[in-house]
Amino acid sequence: MLHLVVDCHTSQCVCHTLEKALASPFNSCIIIQLYGSFQNLRQGDSLVSIYMQQAKSLYDELAAAGYPMSLEDFNLYMFHGLRREFKHLVTSFITKTELLSYDDLHNHLLTHEFLYKNSLHSMMSPPLCCLHLCCRNHHCCKHNTPLLILLCLITT
Repeated sequence: MLHLVVDCHTSQCVCHTLEKALASPFNSCIIIQLYGSFQNLRQGDSLVSIYMQQAKSLYDELAAAGYPMSLEDFNLYMFHGLRREFKHLVTSFITKTELLSYDDLHNHLLTHEFLYKNSLHSMMSPPLCCLHLCCRNHHCCKHNTPLLILLCLITT
C-alpha cells in the first residue's frame, strides 16, 4: 500500500487515497453493471411510464454511486431503447439544439404513446357514425338524429 501513498503529504491525503484505491474495484463493478443495464434497457411491451421509471432508477443509482450520467447520455440511452413507433419523434428530438429534461422527455413520450394508441384504435374500429350511415341512407333506423348525421358528414 505504501506505493499508493508515497506522494501524500498529509494524513487526510493518505486516508482519501487509500479509501479511493480500496473502494475502486467494487465501485467499478457497480458502475459497469449500471451502464450495462442502461445499454440493455428496452421498452419492449412496457408502457412509457414503466420504461421511464426503470431508466430513472438506473440514472439515480449512477448518481448515488458518484458517477452521474449527463443528460445528453441519458436521452441517447432512452432513445435507443424506445419502440419503433417513436422513431419519428426521436428524430425530431435529436435535431433540437437543447437537451430535454427528464420531465419534458417523459411528457413528450406519454403524449406520443397516447396519440399513437388512439390512432391505432380508430384505424381498427370504424367511428360510430359510420355504422349508422347505412340507416341514414335507407331511412330505416330511428337513431338518425341530426347530430349523428352531422358527425357522419364530418368524419366521412
